[in-house]
Amino acid sequence: MASPPNTNIPDAKSMDGPKVNWTVADTFRPNPHTAMTYHVMSAGYSAFTPLGAAIGALLYGAGWRRFPSVWATMGSTGLVAGGLGLLAGLGGMQSTAKKGEKAKIPWTEEGIQQRVDGLSHNFKVRVIDLSVWSGIGLAAGVLMVAGPGKLKLSPGVLGALQGVSLGSALGSLGAIGCIFSTATKEESHEDED
Repeated sequence: MASPPNTNIPDAKSMDGPKVNWTVADTFRPNPHTAMTYHVMSAGYSAFTPLGAAIGALLYGAGWRRFPSVWATMGSTGLVAGGLGLLAGLGGMQSTAKKGEKAKIPWTEEGIQQRVDGLSHNFKVRVIDLSVWSGIGLAAGVLMVAGPGKLKLSPGVLGALQGVSLGSALGSLGAIGCIFSTATKEESHEDED
């Protein structure tokens, strides 16, 4: 006997915004559990990395000189904060999963699929994902051409990680700017109507 449809699950289309055609998250969509895990990890990383980079700039300005430059310090603290954000995202998902049927959107196969479907229409989530990975790609390209030393980052793998961290932090900030700009534009169109 089939169970009745769950009325706590909203329609994915209710989460629509401007369309973002493709993001890295789309590669995980065929497996909803993997897609959710990717989302919570990347959302935590994307939110905390710019904050960590800003803390690094403040620490460097206050005289903390553990790394060769302000950029290396920002990259390192951004990387640590991003890692903590990633873990926080996983912790939040685990907490929701423990609620099971009692979660706002039940943590069931149907509810997980609904979350994944909703995220595939969520402008903010998708533009952040696209922007962070674009920043990472740009940073990786610059690192391949110039190397960490010319960018005043730490030598070797640590410098490469610092550069990628800075790229993702810039991508996050760019996404926030895009989201703010889009929201402002939409509000001005609503005011005109």
